[in-house]
Amino acid sequence: MPAAALRWSIERAGIEFGLTSQTLRNSLGKTAATPDADGLYTTTQIVGAVFGAFDQEKLATQKELTKKYQIANAIAEGSVLDRAELLRGFAAIADAFVSRLMAASEIPRSVKDDLLKDLSSWPLVLEDTAHRQTKLPARANGREDGSEDRNSDRLARRKVKRKQAAAPLTGETV
Repeated sequence: MPAAALRWSIERAGIEFGLTSQTLRNSLGKTAATPDADGLYTTTQIVGAVFGAFDQEKLATQKELTKKYQIANAIAEGSVLDRAELLRGFAAIADAFVSRLMAASEIPRSVKDDLLKDLSSWPLVLEDTAHRQTKLPARANGREDGSEDRNSDRLARRKVKRKQAAAPLTGETV
C-alpha cells in the first residue's frame, strides 16, 4: 500500500482516461474539485469528474423502471380504468336515464328535479375518487409554506361544476 495517495495532473489524467485536457478541466470544474498545492487531483476527484455520480443515476433509473412496471402491472390486472372511456360510458347511461325520466308523466316534476340533481353529481364523484386515489403530491398553488386551503377551493369548484352539470338537465342557465 503506497504511503501517499496517488495524484494526477490534468494532462496525465486526460491521457489515462482518453479525454482532452480541456474536457477533463471542465468536468473537474463541474464537480467543484480543487487541486492540491501542486495542482494535482486525487484519483477519486478524477473518477468523479469523468464518470459522475453513476451509482446515484443508476438507482434513480431503477426507481423509475420499478414505477413503470408497477403501472404496467396495474393496467394488465385491470385495476386502472381509462377515465375518458368511463366518462363516456357514464354519460351515455345518464342520457338514457334523463330521456326516460322526462318521458315518465306519472313522476311529479319535483321528484324529477331531485333525481336530475342527484344524477348530475356523478362526474364529481368520479373526480373526487380519482383525487383520493392519486399518489401524486398535492400542489401548493404558489404558497411558500406549501399549505393551502384545499378543501374550500375544492368545495367551491364542486359547487360550480354541480350547477353547470345540472343546468342542461333542468333547463337552468348558470
